[in-house]
Amino acid sequence: MSVQDVLAGQFRTLYGAAARNLEGMSRQASLVQPQPAGNCAAWILSHLVHVQNAVMEVVGSEPVWEGGGLAGPRSAPIVSGEGAPDWDELRDRFLGSRDRCVEAIAALTDAALEDPLPGPFGDTTTRAGLLGFLAFHQAYHVGQLGMARRLAGLDGAIAGPAPREPAGA
Repeated sequence: MSVQDVLAGQFRTLYGAAARNLEGMSRQASLVQPQPAGNCAAWILSHLVHVQNAVMEVVGSEPVWEGGGLAGPRSAPIVSGEGAPDWDELRDRFLGSRDRCVEAIAALTDAALEDPLPGPFGDTTTRAGLLGFLAFHQAYHVGQLGMARRLAGLDGAIAGPAPREPAGA
């Protein structure tokens, strides 16, 4: 299995988990604030799109969302719908970028994966290393979407494995 296959698989999986966590979540549910602190699903998805724009740049594909209004790493929380990007459009654009992202990663050459790029913490890394970090970052926030979903009163979207019967039972 190639590095491209592994990275494409990571992004395919995180998009799938995001789709399940976002399914049936309304704009109203996306604004439910965790207590005593934290970010609502609207902020989390906005941040995912902000970072996914960077992923798309790294892989040479068109951005998910052009223009401003996205939640960067130090953006203020979204506490009401004011100033937040349109929930449905944000969700649809994020999920709609899946195939472009995965195909662009799969098409990267071995040489392109070794290109040196600025890392996330002021260091230098390779394109492959940066994509690996970004996959982890995105998956972390997709997990937060699952928690935000539960806080909004929706059922969990990703169930664990079924319990096994004890051996010899």
